[in-house]
Amino acid sequence: MNNPFYFGNEVYSDDFCNRVDELGELRQDVASGLNILLYAPRRFGKTSLLKKLQNDLQHDKNTKVIFFDWFSVATIEEFIEKYFHAIAYAFESKSDKVVKLFKEVLQIRPNITMKLSQTNDISYGLSFTKKELEATFEDIVNLPYQYAKKTDTKVVVIFDEFQEVEQFDIEKKLRTIIQTHSRDVSYIFSGSKKSILNSMFNDKGRAFYKSVKHNIIKEIKLDDWVAFANDKFAKTDKSITNKQIEHIFHITDGFPYYMQQLLYLVWDIAQKSVQDEDIIKALELMYEREYDLYAYIYSSITPNQKITLKYIVEFDGINLYSNENLGQTTLSASTLKSTLESLMKKDICDRLGDKYYLVDPFMRYWLKEK
Repeated sequence: MNNPFYFGNEVYSDDFCNRVDELGELRQDVASGLNILLYAPRRFGKTSLLKKLQNDLQHDKNTKVIFFDWFSVATIEEFIEKYFHAIAYAFESKSDKVVKLFKEVLQIRPNITMKLSQTNDISYGLSFTKKELEATFEDIVNLPYQYAKKTDTKVVVIFDEFQEVEQFDIEKKLRTIIQTHSRDVSYIFSGSKKSILNSMFNDKGRAFYKSVKHNIIKEIKLDDWVAFANDKFAKTDKSITNKQIEHIFHITDGFPYYMQQLLYLVWDIAQKSVQDEDIIKALELMYEREYDLYAYIYSSITPNQKITLKYIVEFDGINLYSNENLGQTTLSASTLKSTLESLMKKDICDRLGDKYYLVDPFMRYWLKEK
């Protein structure tokens, strides 16, 4: 019998747990023509949510959705190539219609190229010179708007891992073009590095300052996980108690990726009904498998940052600046502030209100063993 839980990639259909309210809000926002900043920590289900939104919106024949992941982009030339392919893939399904659309309707200037992969998938690209780079960049970024106006179609552009734009000198240029697209094209800027995204969208000196509605994905509620996990176990003739699901929820901090992963292992280990020791065994197995990753992260940070990580774990990230707690460590308040900021920039820890936490909830169990 196949394991009913899934992790590692985006989840769809029956593997997707809840997010009904978030999806409803996003659909309403893009229908209203808003631009949105969507933040969530890594492995919090952000990309799965956006893929689910894309799938839902594509059922409307008058809506086109372009999904683009900035994480894989190394140069501006590569952005132009990959973004053009994403646009072509979103607008038309047949190669002859793609060429006709861009050459006749949208009057794209550079030559369109097509490559056939070993799996017979077509990859669309552009041929242009260095002198044409700037004009081509502007043409490509304007394509969604041109298409929306000429076809009377709503276009939604999803820029995933948008914080990666910071490595290129294009923020002002990109913002200047996008701001002319009005309600015809809605942009969803998403990412997982909160410190960079906050700077990009909240600093007065940055191009995207005050240009979006802010959406933060919250954790899926315990009740939803209880219903989801119980259903999965019941359909595979196994059982788990609500209390055990709650225990798994607290271990994983409710992170969807880790919930699915731990439930996967628990289901695998359990016989007919889950025993408490099955959860302990699954947890040990999880952070043993990630040992090399945690060791690499730990070896790459400074001694004070290592002390800070252990300090976060010891006090559960609460009241870290209190004199009583600081008195139990070698850190001063100023050093703690510096190390926390650097760890957040490295995406190793984050903050929710006044509480600091490790982005990977299982790393704390690994640290406790050190």
